[in-house]
Amino acid sequence: MSASTTGESLELLMGRELSSLGAVWIPVRGEDAFWPTPGDSVVAWRERLVLASAPIRTAIERDLERLLKGSGESADVLDGVHVVPCVVRGAGGIVDDAGLAVLLTSSLLEHGSLSMLCNTARLDETLVRGLAADGDLPSDASMPHIAPLIRRLHTQVLAQVREREVQQSVDSQLADTYEELHLLNSLIDGLVVGGDPEAFLDSACRELAVTGGYAWVTAHIDATDGPLALRSFVHGDQAPSRVALRQILDAGQGTAARAANLEGHGELGIATIRSGDECLGHLVAGGRAGGPLSSIELTLLGSAAGHLSVFLRNASLYADLDSLFLGTLQAMVAAIDAKDPYTRGHSQRVAELSRDLAVSIGLPDEFVRTAHLSGLVHDIGKIGVPEAVLKKSGRLDDEEFAAIRQHPQIGYRILKDIPQIRDLLPGVLCHHESWNGGGYPAGLSGDEIPLLARIVAICDSFDAMSSNRTYRRAMPREEIFAEIRHCAGSQFDPDIVPVFLGMDFTGYDRLLSQGIEESRSALRLVEEREEAA
Repeated sequence: MSASTTGESLELLMGRELSSLGAVWIPVRGEDAFWPTPGDSVVAWRERLVLASAPIRTAIERDLERLLKGSGESADVLDGVHVVPCVVRGAGGIVDDAGLAVLLTSSLLEHGSLSMLCNTARLDETLVRGLAADGDLPSDASMPHIAPLIRRLHTQVLAQVREREVQQSVDSQLADTYEELHLLNSLIDGLVVGGDPEAFLDSACRELAVTGGYAWVTAHIDATDGPLALRSFVHGDQAPSRVALRQILDAGQGTAARAANLEGHGELGIATIRSGDECLGHLVAGGRAGGPLSSIELTLLGSAAGHLSVFLRNASLYADLDSLFLGTLQAMVAAIDAKDPYTRGHSQRVAELSRDLAVSIGLPDEFVRTAHLSGLVHDIGKIGVPEAVLKKSGRLDDEEFAAIRQHPQIGYRILKDIPQIRDLLPGVLCHHESWNGGGYPAGLSGDEIPLLARIVAICDSFDAMSSNRTYRRAMPREEIFAEIRHCAGSQFDPDIVPVFLGMDFTGYDRLLSQGIEESRSALRLVEEREEAA
């Protein structure tokens, strides 16, 4: 693949990926920015505003050298116009496959520069201002969080482009073999960050077996960490075990695929799945009818192993990021729950209940995960409510109750600028809305309330009634069930109530017992401190 073709592929992929983030991609070739032609569609107003506004272009051209030589942090070139440089340096410091991601932030609407930019781009300012408000522009403060994600995306897209280059090199050798092309294209299509690793490995083994005419294909993962550590994936009934293969696998772990013979199984094709100098595992295929394995077939096997290595690295990176993200949310939630000894573990329990309820309803896996995370952070806005109000044992006065009622909106404002958790926001903002319209903050009713919020609402109320609070003791389970039935159609979605009441609460009860013990310990500690004082 030529350099120009590589640039075009990168430009198309980055443009498509960044459009979902509201960003515009400007390729850098050599040390000059290459300005694409803006479209005329009103929908693509961001692209036109960035590419057709002379002040933005002038500011970026002026600062281009500094941006490319910098550390990769985002920089504001104009009020409300931020640039994230994505740079890969080759030999001699030459910039290769670089570009700039340009984002418009909310301060663009506040500092008066929008009028000037719309004028030079020949856009209607009133229309753009309305579209910008609807599009929920990120804040300047969120840029340090968005910039690393964009740079990581650039790295991943660049790896995908280069993998496609390798693929096309293999394709040129196998131009007359459609099946081989189909296999490699299938593997590339499966290289999706955040995809199901097990499904991808199973599919890869199956595709390779069908394409190469093998009776069986195995992928043995030897890595000791990551989501697929020490796992085996097998397609076919005659494959030898990992133990049976161990001797010939250990005999050679070079980068090239090789042929070997195993007693009782004949000739095998073996390719090491590598990440740099590290062996991640092996891809083994056997039981093929016909003559000895040719160099083309071994090349195909080695290429497939190369794609598996890329996927395993991506899967491990995604798992690490996902774990870090979830850990951060859990730490924030634990800090909030810890403000009141009586609410220890509340958010974790609501998260588990919300996940189980979404499963019981039969919702997709992605929604189930969203329900779990939304339940986890549903009360994060209480970080903005005074501790004295949260811990008050008596009846709240009007002012205190008004403060409590603010927590859904506070939580929404805290989380709304984090792109990865945008799907969680309906559960945070609307979990105190009621089916009959008597809830808050917006007084939504019926199907106006997002399904996610309806799920979190019933789980939140159930745990509140199941837990000791400063103003009352926990209610018996049957009384709680009776109250939920009574509130079906008024507070809760009447279609969800019977599904919830039919769930198995064994896991929840275990978490509740743990939370009760933690609350007792916390209360004892508070009492000891008060006595010491």
